[in-house]
Amino acid sequence: MTTQRRYPVLAGIVLTAALLLSPAMGTVMANQAGNQQAAANLQENQLSEKAKRTEQKLQMLFPALDDTSRQITLETKDHLPVYEIRYEKNNEFFARAYIHAETGKLLTFLLNDKDLEIPDDKLAYKSADTFMEGWIGEMRSLYKVTRLGVGDVIYSRYVNGIEVVGDEFQLEVNSAGQVTYISEGENTLTNVNPADFLPPAQAMKKDQLNRFIAPHMQLMYTLGENKTDLVYSAVFSGYVDAVTGAELIPVRQYKTWRWNPISLTPGGKVVKVKNEQEATRIYESEFGISLKGSTFNGVRDEKERVYVSPDENEVLFTKDGVVIGFISYSNAEPQKGKATLSEKQALEKAVQFLQPYLKQEEKEFYYRVNPDTQNPHEYVVEFVPSVEGLPLKYGPSIGICVNGVTGKITRYHQELDQKPAKLPDKRKAVSTDAAAKALLAKPTELQYIYPLINGERLAKPVLAYSIHINIINALTGKVEE
Repeated sequence: MTTQRRYPVLAGIVLTAALLLSPAMGTVMANQAGNQQAAANLQENQLSEKAKRTEQKLQMLFPALDDTSRQITLETKDHLPVYEIRYEKNNEFFARAYIHAETGKLLTFLLNDKDLEIPDDKLAYKSADTFMEGWIGEMRSLYKVTRLGVGDVIYSRYVNGIEVVGDEFQLEVNSAGQVTYISEGENTLTNVNPADFLPPAQAMKKDQLNRFIAPHMQLMYTLGENKTDLVYSAVFSGYVDAVTGAELIPVRQYKTWRWNPISLTPGGKVVKVKNEQEATRIYESEFGISLKGSTFNGVRDEKERVYVSPDENEVLFTKDGVVIGFISYSNAEPQKGKATLSEKQALEKAVQFLQPYLKQEEKEFYYRVNPDTQNPHEYVVEFVPSVEGLPLKYGPSIGICVNGVTGKITRYHQELDQKPAKLPDKRKAVSTDAAAKALLAKPTELQYIYPLINGERLAKPVLAYSIHINIINALTGKVEE
């Protein structure tokens, strides 16, 4: 898959660590690394039986699909096998459906619609209801209608007056009353047995939550433009079991928010580059990444400079002539497979790579390791300075991506700011209990969710408290809006 890259145009912007580790950059890396692999075209008779039934129902509700040609491919999306069915009429795109290969569940359906007029509210609701009755029949009665925006009709499931998270349908309707878009939530119609939904009366009272939330409050410094704040950060998913208080993981790509301390051994090594030839030599000798006989092209942006290989597979970043990072698409291979390295091993690879380039005074850090949200075989390792025994958070100060299959470094960026001279007195911080109480004073509601246990989603819903994550000012004990 070919991905157009933008480094020469956005040279100044991509030097920031935030962009290096952003979802947008992750998407580019995912495309290059082949996260979503398309197989050869399939015939309709090669669809799974469940997918066939879903596709047949689409044809029944959208008769215009009968007069189209189909192009079917099997892809991997979010680690799951998905059929993409592209419908064409008169050699032009007409519609597209994504259907889960194993369950036959419709993920999304999009009709190419040129009607941009705003539909009448009554027409939108009536058309959506007619469609839903055809789509799920008597199950329609399980859903409550809400409205998000113009032309959108949202159907959400409620049991015992409590929302079932991820069990919803989103429809878009045009001014002619035609449904043009359908999207189903991850948990739509997962479980329709009322007996499997724990009554809300069995949930603990909100004032009992405090002792379960307090351990999830982490004290840290945050560096702003003109000052350093002392804050409590809620380092958990935002969901806890309403009966036991245990943290629940609601999404597959869960991010670990807690920072852990680590001591490193700095090597004090500084790598300098003056021109394209030096950049090429250093890239190959220092980082062991071959440019295969080619030479970097340099793009200047004031004091910062970006070097890009002719095929745009390799990018080197410098500031004031000192190397501060790189991106290597060639190290992102292999294209398929899940990570074989553990998070601990990925951390070890990142530490081994990083230590030689740390200054002698840079010995104490906090770190966290997360699977890359776009690449199934890659880890993102972040480091922030330890100041007075607390993490100093102001963005991903050091970001390193590790190929979880090969252990190679695919991305690296280091640009530590000078540590603040004046810090708030951490001895004056309110307790974790007080911070948790302030957090729970904000909207906290009961919901039914289908959490993940060891990567597998539970078949039965769990009654959970959903807690809105906020930062707490550690000196005042108040939530920072």
